[in-house]
Formats: sequence, C-alpha cells, structure tokens
Amino acid sequence: MAEPRAVINLQVPIGVPQILAPEPERAAPSLRGPVPIWRSLLSPWSGQKALVLGESAPELFRLLRESGVLVERSLPFPRPVGGRGYDLILEARTGWRSSLDLENAAQLLAEEGRLIIALQGNRIVGPKGRWILRQLRRQGFKSFETFYAHASLWSPQVLVPLERHEPFEFFLRLTVGGPPFRRRFILTAYQLLGRLGIHRGFLPNCIVVARRPH
Repeated sequence: MAEPRAVINLQVPIGVPQILAPEPERAAPSLRGPVPIWRSLLSPWSGQKALVLGESAPELFRLLRESGVLVERSLPFPRPVGGRGYDLILEARTGWRSSLDLENAAQLLAEEGRLIIALQGNRIVGPKGRWILRQLRRQGFKSFETFYAHASLWSPQVLVPLERHEPFEFFLRLTVGGPPFRRRFILTAYQLLGRLGIHRGFLPNCIVVARRPH
C-alpha cells in the first residue's frame, strides 16, 4: 500500500493545491478541488473494501466507487461480508459520539487496513482530538499520522502534517498575515502549543490516520 507523504513546493503560491504523492516515484496530478488530496490520502484501488461512516463529502463516495472500491455505509457485525476485514474505514465526526464506540475498530480492519477519522469542530477541534487518540491507543493502535486540511476539511488545498513541528511552522509562516505584532503573536502562540503537544486541538479540523496494529 502506498504511503501518504506531504509534498511542500516552495515555488507554488498559497491558493494552489499542494498534493500528497501516492507513490514516491510519481507525483500526483496538480488539480484543484478536494479529490486529488483525498485520493492521495485514501490511495483507493479496485478490489478494496471500505466502510464509510458519518456525513462526508459526496466527492469521496464518487472517488471510491469510480476507483472500484466496494463501499458500505452501515456497521456490520461481527465481521464484514466475505470474512476479510476492511482495507479502509473512514469516519466523519463533528461531535464526541462514534459509531465505532461499541466496536473494536482494529478487528474490522484487514491486515494492512487503515482507520481514518475526519474530525471537524465549529471553530476548534478542542479536546476531542486528544480523546480520540487516547481511545485508539486503548484499542491497540500504535501507528498514527495526523493532518490539518487547509482551508476546509472536505475541500482542502493543502494537507499539513502535524506529527513534526517543522512542516506546521513552515505552513504558518506562509499563511499567517496581518500586522507584524499579530503575526508574531500567532506564530509564538502556536510554537508554544506545539511544544506542549496540544496544537491539534486549536485547529478547526484534524485528520487522524491509524493503521491496524500487528
């Protein structure tokens, strides 16, 4: 399965989509709209099975189906049809409750399957993001990637990795504008939040990618 990675192009101005490359040796096409970024993150191909929970963008359903992915919208019990786990579980959340609360998501995933939680808040994600990560760790997940989708969750122009400070600080320096005092205050505040490890909670959305534990 292709590993998602962030591509930062210093020569492309803000407003032009920065796309995750689905394969290291071949860059994804530079197109506007949500599909290229979500395609590179989901890496769909024919024969995969996906479980989609919550209300996500219609473009994602179209992307999965056009890629030949078998999409289900309801939570099965105890295993998905066919006995093999899902290659992808995508859950869109706006609140605390989850359709997976009473299920062990790891048991529904195939051996190389991924759980992707798209979390969106009214203004900030708040403590929900930290709570979700704690819940996933209790279920045995250990490998995490987190991203901020700018400027919106379902129509992103750039996907910012949040596990390391450097890409996020680089993104802030490029996008934060206004008077020098305001800019310096925001940069300093987010640098402090990053050192404390709570910067995700002060963003309007967060995408959590967790791989099935071995």
